[in-house]
Amino acid sequence: MNIRISEHFYSLQGEGKTMGIPAVFIRLQACNIMCGGYGTQKDGELHNGATWRCDTIEVWTKGMKKSIEEATELIEKEYGEVLKKGAHLIWTGGEPLLQQHAICEIMTLLYNKGITPFVEVETNGTLLPIEKFDGWIDLYNVSPKLANSGVPYDKRIKREVLDYYEYKDNAIFKFVITNENNWEEVKELNLNKDQLFLMPSASNIEELKETQKIVVEIAIREVIKFNTRLQIEIWNETTGV
Repeated sequence: MNIRISEHFYSLQGEGKTMGIPAVFIRLQACNIMCGGYGTQKDGELHNGATWRCDTIEVWTKGMKKSIEEATELIEKEYGEVLKKGAHLIWTGGEPLLQQHAICEIMTLLYNKGITPFVEVETNGTLLPIEKFDGWIDLYNVSPKLANSGVPYDKRIKREVLDYYEYKDNAIFKFVITNENNWEEVKELNLNKDQLFLMPSASNIEELKETQKIVVEIAIREVIKFNTRLQIEIWNETTGV
């Protein structure tokens, strides 16, 4: 069995419930949706009514195939020490659940080597985890996509999958917000309010400063958790940090 890895790095978790915690990121290749609208991966433009595009497309559309053993050795050699000290291990993408069988094999090998970190996964909430995969995950960071993503509704919203995560006490929902209409969409999903995090859409610090004012006002009014995006706020970058 192989796994396709686009990039890996050690930084801070920039979003969600564990924002600010040191973490090792393993970004996997491929996704089952295209935020920014189909075609954005080719021309970098917005399509299908999108107001933002995935900020890691140029990374996760590429990748290097590694065997399970090679990937495990990479994680152990480069990050084993910080993982043993308490850094989180975050599987991200793209959509990492497309390769969840391979992740399970790697986690088993890491566990046998005495590397047992807190494990997070970043998912778009359209795929269900298999039982074995679920057993390895400490926190699901679920990011359902709204109309502002340019992705057709039936591809981005899978009610049975959202229901699954809503009943898990180790899952949160993160929503990228551009304007008030986006919040109306979130409300229509009728998800558990305590699991919600609202984040501004942004690809650079200027956009972050502008959009977060809108999102903060919504969060305060609706009493919903607000989340900035540390990777942009600190480094003005969206990937590799």
